[in-house]
Amino acid sequence: MHTIADTWPSIPEEAVETAKDVLLALQPFFELDHAVLPAAYIRAFLLVAGKEGLTVSEYADLARISPSVMTRNLLDIGELNRQRAPGLGLIEQVRDPFDLRKHRARLTPKGRKLALELNATLKLLRRTK
Repeated sequence: MHTIADTWPSIPEEAVETAKDVLLALQPFFELDHAVLPAAYIRAFLLVAGKEGLTVSEYADLARISPSVMTRNLLDIGELNRQRAPGLGLIEQVRDPFDLRKHRARLTPKGRKLALELNATLKLLRRTK
């Protein structure tokens, strides 16, 4: 029996499989204790996980967004969000001892755990392909 969904335009099967893989790869983010996790937070986390120790401006340049937007994203995934309420606790920003005006981001133990979960999920996906 056919449904109306069978008649809708679709993307190629390879693209469908890619979408499923991305969804599975992002599963560790969905398991965080947070009702809504914007894509901007995921991007900020992945940038920090990919290269710890950069400044807000450096991460903003990598993401091609303004430093003020990156500041908000990093605050929200840090210990305290921009409203001073508990954040996600995935990163911490540490004052640069050589330039006290700057802060450098690094993963917290919770952030490292999430990064390792993402890595394990992606390794599993690569093995099954």
